Amino acid sequence: MKGTTEAVAALCLSLALCLAGCASPVGGAPGEARTTQPASPGFVQATQEPVTGPIPMPLPAPPPHVNPPTAAPRPTTASPLAPAALPVPAPLPTAGESTGTTVYFVAIGDGGSRGVRFGCDDSLVAVHVAAPPGSDPLSVAMGQLLAPDGTASRAGLYNALSGSALRYVSGYLDGTTAVVNLSGSLRPGGVCDQPRIETQLAQTAVAATGASQAAIYIDGNTLADVLSLR
Repeated sequence: MKGTTEAVAALCLSLALCLAGCASPVGGAPGEARTTQPASPGFVQATQEPVTGPIPMPLPAPPPHVNPPTAAPRPTTASPLAPAALPVPAPLPTAGESTGTTVYFVAIGDGGSRGVRFGCDDSLVAVHVAAPPGSDPLSVAMGQLLAPDGTASRAGLYNALSGSALRYVSGYLDGTTAVVNLSGSLRPGGVCDQPRIETQLAQTAVAATGASQAAIYIDGNTLADVLSLR
């Protein structure tokens, strides 16, 4: 019984010592004075008094600045350059226009498709010929009409004067009448050649002189008188 009491007393003493050690400062023996731990490096003890009053609200952070993309240059409408002055080519002569003079031939049986209808259902067709500078248009036109050079055949036309032997003598303008003097022999190729000869000679003379009508003479005789003898 005595041994049990001593064991309990020893256990209580051990427990008391353990509790006393827990209450003492860390790493020190009971009763040892507590030492102040040095401040860790970089620690600064505050010495200012705490600030009293309302605490200012923090300002909102400014929005992030983003450089806007550089706008592409807008195309400008420049005034078009004035076109360089270029020489305008002269138009080519067409029907009714010429830099020379006009000679008339016949499209047989054409019925007015290629020109003015006349005579035996034919067409009177104008063919433009060049005239040398300073030349007489009437002389040039009559020379082309009376010369057997094939001008009509190359144009696919017929010349009722091709079988005759005529030459141009003179011509002049009497008021609004073109007077033409010829010499030689007249040889029509048939009945239909008579209106063809009259029309070809008269219209060629009018076109060359600008007259409104023509008077044709062969060796001093009117064309109508010469044709009546054929």
